[in-house]
Amino acid sequence: MSQHDLKQRRLKEFRLNGFVILRGFLPVEFVESLWEQALPIIRGEREKSEREDSANRRGVNRFSFDMAAYGKLLGGPLGDPRYVANPEIEDLVEAVMGPRTAWGRGWSRVEAVFQGSEYMGWHSDQTPDETPAPDEPNRTVRMTFNIPLTDFTWANGSTEFIPGTHVQPYSFTNQQFLDVPHVHAVQPILRRGDAILRDGHTLHRGAPNLTDVPRAMLDQTYRKAKAPR
Repeated sequence: MSQHDLKQRRLKEFRLNGFVILRGFLPVEFVESLWEQALPIIRGEREKSEREDSANRRGVNRFSFDMAAYGKLLGGPLGDPRYVANPEIEDLVEAVMGPRTAWGRGWSRVEAVFQGSEYMGWHSDQTPDETPAPDEPNRTVRMTFNIPLTDFTWANGSTEFIPGTHVQPYSFTNQQFLDVPHVHAVQPILRRGDAILRDGHTLHRGAPNLTDVPRAMLDQTYRKAKAPR
């Protein structure tokens, strides 16, 4: 398959589901090096968050914190362009959100989930101030590139998604969603080297990690520039 055809197939999957799974997207050795560098940082941030009751806590045994500063300070895999500015990913972002003058990189974070965690509530990452018309069908204004640092399985709480919710009005997904009697979610099984590019408005939630190994993934977020008022 040509690169053009591969790109078009990925865009079709993204537009249909609100996310695209990129199988074998990154070399396993690179992801393993990311994990080796990130794991002691994750453990240190967890201890700090528990000691200080930090805002980095996202629930019981669930943490999220900024990784950009570590990448700039330490370099190495966490500062590698394949994570912070992947050209294939940014080409897809451009195809969805327009020319690069229309959007910018947001934050680079890591999300880590430990044994004893609980289900998160279904949520959109998109914020009200990013949403130009909350009662109209949504248009993509935020995208996130996720790199699983470990295999993602049902046992360690692989992220669950509700396909197609990225096109629903913001007001529906944040106010009326729980009135829907039957909702069908998917929980992709991911291996090291796989990645996901998702619309920030796609409803998703973290599931419990039932294992004794932390489940972690890196985020690189892209946000559309706000139109001047």
